[in-house]
Amino acid sequence: MLTGTNIFAQTQAIPKKPSRNEVGSYNQANLLKVDLGVTKTKVLEVMGGVQKIQTYTSSSIVTKKEDVIINNPYNREFKTDSAGNTLEVLWYYTNVKKAEGDITKEQLTPIILDKNAVVGLGWDFYEGYAKRRGITLEQR
Repeated sequence: MLTGTNIFAQTQAIPKKPSRNEVGSYNQANLLKVDLGVTKTKVLEVMGGVQKIQTYTSSSIVTKKEDVIINNPYNREFKTDSAGNTLEVLWYYTNVKKAEGDITKEQLTPIILDKNAVVGLGWDFYEGYAKRRGITLEQR
């Protein structure tokens, strides 16, 4: 029996010269470790901290820098519900289906915090939660 020991999953390591796909996969893997009720500090720790990630493209011959640096989290925003309560949304780049061109909101996954605790994550949760709380969302 273990007592007094904290056991938690390690954050996945990001490659030294990651492609956009690798950044998306990195974030997807870490999202699986985000639990309901944890604080923003814990979310940032699980997601690898606050960082700027330079992306690269590779061919069989050469690896070169892309013009894209992905902030992690990509963005954060504050929303106010109909009762005047504020929630925070942290956005992470996760959609690897379209790994070129500008990054769009649709390629991001939201983590929703209310009173500094995770209440849910993902677009489906966010849209439903916003509707219940009277928060207007922009289109994805």
